[in-house]
Amino acid sequence: MSPEFAASRDDVDAVAAWTVIRAGRELARRLATELEPMALTPVEFGVLVQLATAEELSQAELARAVGVRPQSMTALVAALGARGLLVRGAEPGRGRLSRLTLTPAGRELLSRAFPVVLASNAWFGPVAVDDDATGADVVASALLPLLGSETPDGSGSASAGTA
Repeated sequence: MSPEFAASRDDVDAVAAWTVIRAGRELARRLATELEPMALTPVEFGVLVQLATAEELSQAELARAVGVRPQSMTALVAALGARGLLVRGAEPGRGRLSRLTLTPAGRELLSRAFPVVLASNAWFGPVAVDDDATGADVVASALLPLLGSETPDGSGSASAGTA
């Protein structure tokens, strides 16, 4: 007979990875509500903002940058292209990568959406760690290394155990 599992709510909440997953789902719901008036989803916002920062990307590069499977990116690119928000520019020659770029309409929508998404940093509130740090700074510092990104202060990837 296997032993019974016993854990308190505090024990469950102490599992950082599970807490991040739960919080990520809640944040996605909140952000979807904020972006809905612009007919934009959080993932579509991610596509537009990644293209804006890189100027042009292949569909595979864009999928990696946004964190979706390449198959999902195909539908996203088609939908955003149909709305006139991005274009696919084919490189000359068979088998060459086609590069995706934002259209002026995509840049205009992003210019309205970005401040809304940036305002979501306030959801994290102040923290007592450092007088200059916000909750968003602490969260980003802890999570960006897991995504292979630099910390917000540009100091490079921190180890997974640092915040």
